[in-house]
Amino acid sequence: MKRHHIVGIIAGICGIGLTVRSALSGYIIDALINFILLSVLAIATFFKDKLPPRWSQPILPSWVRVILVCIALLAWLFLNYLR
Repeated sequence: MKRHHIVGIIAGICGIGLTVRSALSGYIIDALINFILLSVLAIATFFKDKLPPRWSQPILPSWVRVILVCIALLAWLFLNYLR
């Protein structure tokens, strides 16, 4: 089993856990967002080696990806803990 398969499985398990937690707390919109985003991440990482070579190359520069991840983490932190 390759490393990206393990990451895909872990992302899927985390997505299910976050979706169930949000749904049981009554935040249906958050549950849908968690499910959609983490499902896409899990599927994309699990089937990474099935993509054609041009799709496996990075589209964005690394500094843009770092900024997007930081913005996503801050938004997640704000939505879940700073309400």
